[in-house]
Amino acid sequence: MKKSLLILILLSLAACESPPVRRIELIAEHPEWDAQMVQLITEGYLAKGMNTDQVRAAWGRPCWTCTGTVKDKKRERWLAWEYQTQIVFFDDNERVLRWTQK
Repeated sequence: MKKSLLILILLSLAACESPPVRRIELIAEHPEWDAQMVQLITEGYLAKGMNTDQVRAAWGRPCWTCTGTVKDKKRERWLAWEYQTQIVFFDDNERVLRWTQK
């Protein structure tokens, strides 16, 4: 029982990618990103309006990705990425709306 619990914990932690792991590669794959955006990403910051590739470059792969729909609301679809300490919310165009601590 303890061994399977330990394996489960290790697998859940492995789901979250450490930010610098692919940061350089992702920046190299997107020469269209301006210098200010690259600076933010390099320093590990988010900014409102970033796309999902930019967030992944800045913070790494999320631990969890959630999508859903809401009826009778201004927005019909939502997307959120959960990290170890933060949740990032995206708009319909998959641009950062906001982020908050868990």
